[in-house]
Amino acid sequence: MLYIVEVPILAGNLATELGQMRTWLDHMKFEVVSFRQLPDRNVCRVDFDSEPNARAFARAFSGRVLNRSSA
Repeated sequence: MLYIVEVPILAGNLATELGQMRTWLDHMKFEVVSFRQLPDRNVCRVDFDSEPNARAFARAFSGRVLNRSSA
């Protein structure tokens, strides 16, 4: 099953925030299925195959885990 995390990003801090997310993921040794910024939105979506990892990432970056119907 795929666990999708949506994280809001401040428009002026896009590069910094995405870099912090990548650093955190590397530090935690979490593997992601995909990592992308949504076009025309200040939102990043990160897909995990592990629910605990998805929830930890969402907590760390004030995001939310989406259910499949809301993604």
